[in-house]
Amino acid sequence: MRRLCIYCYHVTIVAMNKQILRSIIFGGLFVIPFIPFLVSSTFFFPFITTKAFAFRIIVEVVFAVWILLALLDADYRPKKSVILYAVLGFLGAVGLATVFSFDVVKSFWSNFERMEGFITILHLGAFFVVIGSVFNEMHWKRWFNTTLIASFLMVLYCFSQLAGVTVINQGGVRVDGTFGNTIYLAVYMLFHIFVAMFVLWRERKSVSMRWLYIILILGQLIVLYYTATRGAILGLLGGLFIVSILNIINKEDKLVRKTSIGLLLALIVLIGGFALMRETNFVKNSPVLIRFSSELTIDSIKTQGRYFTWPMAIEGFKENPVFGWGQENFIYVFQKHYSPEMYRLEPWFDRAHNVFLDWMVAGGTIALLAYLSLYLALLYIIWWKDQSFSHVEKSILTGLLATYFFNNLFVFDNLISYIFFFVLLAYIHQRNANISLITKEVPSILVNKIALPLVGIVFLLTFYFWNMKPLMANVYLIEALKSIQLQEFESAGKYFRKAYGASTLGRPEIMQHMASNSLFILESDMSIEKKNEFYGAAKSIVQKEAENFSGDARLQLVAGSFLISTGFPDEALLYLERAKVLSPGKQQVYFDLGSAYFAKNDPVKGLAQFKQAYELAPNYSEAKIIYLIGAIYTHDRQLENKLISELPKELVSKDIRIQYAYKIVGR
Repeated sequence: MRRLCIYCYHVTIVAMNKQILRSIIFGGLFVIPFIPFLVSSTFFFPFITTKAFAFRIIVEVVFAVWILLALLDADYRPKKSVILYAVLGFLGAVGLATVFSFDVVKSFWSNFERMEGFITILHLGAFFVVIGSVFNEMHWKRWFNTTLIASFLMVLYCFSQLAGVTVINQGGVRVDGTFGNTIYLAVYMLFHIFVAMFVLWRERKSVSMRWLYIILILGQLIVLYYTATRGAILGLLGGLFIVSILNIINKEDKLVRKTSIGLLLALIVLIGGFALMRETNFVKNSPVLIRFSSELTIDSIKTQGRYFTWPMAIEGFKENPVFGWGQENFIYVFQKHYSPEMYRLEPWFDRAHNVFLDWMVAGGTIALLAYLSLYLALLYIIWWKDQSFSHVEKSILTGLLATYFFNNLFVFDNLISYIFFFVLLAYIHQRNANISLITKEVPSILVNKIALPLVGIVFLLTFYFWNMKPLMANVYLIEALKSIQLQEFESAGKYFRKAYGASTLGRPEIMQHMASNSLFILESDMSIEKKNEFYGAAKSIVQKEAENFSGDARLQLVAGSFLISTGFPDEALLYLERAKVLSPGKQQVYFDLGSAYFAKNDPVKGLAQFKQAYELAPNYSEAKIIYLIGAIYTHDRQLENKLISELPKELVSKDIRIQYAYKIVGR
């Protein structure tokens, strides 16, 4: 009797433990749909880092708890499926690419601006394993409805932006929600439009629910339209085209076939009508439609970043076709193959703006094939393995996959799009996975005595090193920048140093901001001792990062510019000459080299550097102005007059740098 009582007590305790573990896991998973709303000005890159740190912490908590639950109960262990193997293969391929990457630190950690890298891929893999192991069909229904509620709240927020109640973070008329980026908002809406269609089909017998989903879809479509994101909108049209074609051959429902024919005709009329109306005032007066009519021409495409970055990516792939360059290392391909004609665009690209080209560069053939296998695994299960999906459900899921695929031809992924792609993978996986990878029972005493302490220790270590230290660095950096604005320069110097010492993540960004703000601190009313202390630390950090990332032309330029501005042109030349080798087509390199030679009283060499920058792209106005300034300083009147004749008079008369140059030479 006593043994029976002990056994019953033991079973009860285990059951209670499992219930607590389940509650923690489900609580964390149902919070994830609301991560897109997280934005905090406390953080540097608040739209990115706030969401990323929240996702990482939630995943680490639920993954640690899930390990204990899976050890106690075999029902919650990973189950075999083609998708599981594809995801594991993808993680392995990206891991190999990280090990063999051009810069392992960048590949693993990424930076504050992107918050991706292999560390994020690992978290996505853990998220997939947990949600794909613990959810059943009922849980998925609730989760999909939860994320649709979240998307409805996002729609309302975007409507408030359109009404002028809340500001559009990027400025202009293109809504960006709480993403700070219209492209990120657009792909978020894309996923939810198809999720709403999928759930609508399942709830079609309920009139009230049907209308709720229809209204939601209309709201999502309006928001998507006002993002004016061409890739996403074209992707949606392509996805709907796929849905309609697949349902025209639907033998299950004649009404669906007729509706699909109507949808297909509507799409053809919409596209054809737009083509006919391209030159009308209605299109020209619409900020959204004008992007499609004017920016999809051959001439406009030649001025866009993709026109240059796509060929770069292909060249980069040829150079490292097996394992690639590693995540976050596109910058090395960009600087090497930089075209001087890109002066019209942003100065540095860290993405090819095409997911597939990005993976070609980041992970080579192995990672690209592993990534494509995720799509193939989904299609295989949806159409050939899972017989429980209706034809309409299969077409909607395929349409979502096609939309996402097409959208990715023109943009790069972000954390939120990754999350929903892995949600799709986990959902299809869970429906077709029945056999656990490991079925052996683990005694609860081993779980309590061995697994629990080990999991706890590993969790605390990863939480501290992967989250707390980077978070502290991020907060210190934003505090340093705030102190600069408040002219609290001593505090700024302290925060910069604390930010750099807190974490590996973000150090190049911290170094860049420290270098660019150094003059404000050094020219302040701080004591000489404090200035010397700051300068010593700043110079050490700048040079250390430039050496740690000796293949990064951008950081060499930062180091060179810092040393010129603080009176060490000879030292600056070491870094600038390195930048010239790394990126021979970049005009900024020659601008800084010329400045260094002028700073060391060698105007002839300085002017020669300005001339090289000018000759790389003679139509570049900035290169002409700097070359003109060099001509003024060297008293080359003939060259001066020639360059002035090539520049607009208003530009010459209003440029402060030109005015200052004339003042210095006494003219």
